[in-house]
Amino acid sequence: MNMQMAKKYKWVIILTIVVLVGLFIFFYSFYLKDMKALADFSASYEKYDQAISDFSAGETDDLEKKAGDTLTELNEKAAAFRLSSLIKNDAELMDIAHKVADFSGRELENLRAYKRSLQSQSADLDKLAKEYSDMTGKRKIAYSRFRELAEFKD
Repeated sequence: MNMQMAKKYKWVIILTIVVLVGLFIFFYSFYLKDMKALADFSASYEKYDQAISDFSAGETDDLEKKAGDTLTELNEKAAAFRLSSLIKNDAELMDIAHKVADFSGRELENLRAYKRSLQSQSADLDKLAKEYSDMTGKRKIAYSRFRELAEFKD
């Protein structure tokens, strides 16, 4: 009796298994894309962080160009940064990624203005240095929040 029943429902069982495997693969691919987006944004941020640190310590046009290039890459990653709802805090992560890119752009502009003022001996040096420092702090706090929400381990 059990053998007849197994033969009768064999295709239903096979179809159910195939559908479940297909669903698992479908949702797992979303998860992998989300992890890649998080990793790509973080890698771009780390490159920008290194480039802006080098530019703030040095005086060459190459360092300014490198900082600008890494900022462009960071902005591209932020603009393309999309997460599925499979990731906890997806909406807030996407919002913070855009804020990090915005703060980074304003930080670079403030640093450029400060460096130009240094060369021209402008009187606004203290104000520009404070604006640059404030923007650096905001960027780092925002990225720290991003890492916290993404549950990255240090």
